[in-house]
Amino acid sequence: MSLKVPKQLLSIGILFLLLSACTATRNSLVDVKAIIEPSSSEKAYKAIVMTLLDKGFDLKMNDRDLRFATTEYKKFTSVGGFPPFDFYLQVKAVIRDTPDGKYEIALTPKIKEQNRINSSAFTEHSLLIYSDKEQKEDYSTHSGRGEAMLEGQRLFLGIVQAVADALGLPAGQFKQNLQQIEVFGM
Repeated sequence: MSLKVPKQLLSIGILFLLLSACTATRNSLVDVKAIIEPSSSEKAYKAIVMTLLDKGFDLKMNDRDLRFATTEYKKFTSVGGFPPFDFYLQVKAVIRDTPDGKYEIALTPKIKEQNRINSSAFTEHSLLIYSDKEQKEDYSTHSGRGEAMLEGQRLFLGIVQAVADALGLPAGQFKQNLQQIEVFGM
């Protein structure tokens, strides 16, 4: 009987390793974009900057003439385990001229995962986005890294919603630019 316990634990360990080493296809959010009228460009820039500040972000770069702002990374969650990781979000915002004489708002999220034991061990990547179905049915969104990505998704989409509200735009006017990527262990 005592020999079965280690074999069962070994089997569970092997199963866990196999599941965590599996790749999955996920949607990565490259950016969100909305078209606005030229008369709204100054108001849009102010709304973006004020929203980022209201959400607790520090500005790394803020150039009103270029209509460009970038935040410092802001920690939004931590994940335990070995090694433990902290997760940070950075937002880049730009308002550009379009060929048809209008302006385009582009908001780009960037995620940084940093090992708390070794701060020089980190990765930067785009934000993973989970569909409503994935949020309900996918086990990976309920723990660890998947849950952290879901929290980052909610934070970023909350920023997009706040900017849309400040400008009187429907949130649906911001179009998501998604890219499918292969991720390990999620």
